[in-house]
Amino acid sequence: MRVLIDAQCPYCRALGEALKALDLRKDLRVEPLQAATDLEKEALLRELHVLEGERVYRGYPALLHLARRLPPLWPLLPLLYLLSPLGKPLYRLLAARRPRA
Repeated sequence: MRVLIDAQCPYCRALGEALKALDLRKDLRVEPLQAATDLEKEALLRELHVLEGERVYRGYPALLHLARRLPPLWPLLPLLYLLSPLGKPLYRLLAARRPRA
């Protein structure tokens, strides 16, 4: 599974490091979106992208997918699903305000 993060954003880099630490099975490949050649750069800069096989998860659904795949995050899943109606707009708000180098 590939997780594409903005290598120029300190929050994104911290998220990538946290995900690698939570990845007990070492299934994740955290990669800078700047090196991705298979997706549109503007879309990548707008929200987190998680790619698994042919599936692409973006934004809050990407966070949900990561929580489903990383066992240490399983206890958070009920809360994340409960917050889904708020999670999507809140994610978009935070993503739009994140620092970029």
